[in-house]
Amino acid sequence: MITVLFVRHADVEDPPPIGNPDPPLTMKGVVRAHELARVAAAAGVSAIFTSDRKRTKETAKPLAARLRLAPTVVPDVAQFAAGVRAGQFGRVVLVVGHTNTVPAMIDALVSPQPNITIEGFDNLLVVSLTAGDSQLVRLKYGAA
Repeated sequence: MITVLFVRHADVEDPPPIGNPDPPLTMKGVVRAHELARVAAAAGVSAIFTSDRKRTKETAKPLAARLRLAPTVVPDVAQFAAGVRAGQFGRVVLVVGHTNTVPAMIDALVSPQPNITIEGFDNLLVVSLTAGDSQLVRLKYGAA
């Protein structure tokens, strides 16, 4: 079985400050990033993927430091899905993305496609893949 943990980046100012399309995490976001590290530390994460944005990298940073892993920028969705299915990234993978990237990656792995929407910063979406089967479980972590 392969498991992929998906989260949207932790809390940022919403809307972002004018002139800063890549804001850092707020203090609440930093706390949430540490909560993600606490929740996911024992899961056996072998690879961490982020986007190229500061907020995803900052969200992944506490877990990456705890596990001594170097996060990688997610390749295109099809390449990512193929690598996950082939076990190329290990048995448990964490992806820190965005409201417009996480649903597409989940849709590429789960059948039938769930076509989810993500609101807020507290979603933890768990995709489990076994031979010919996939499941999606929606969880919450940290403060609402």
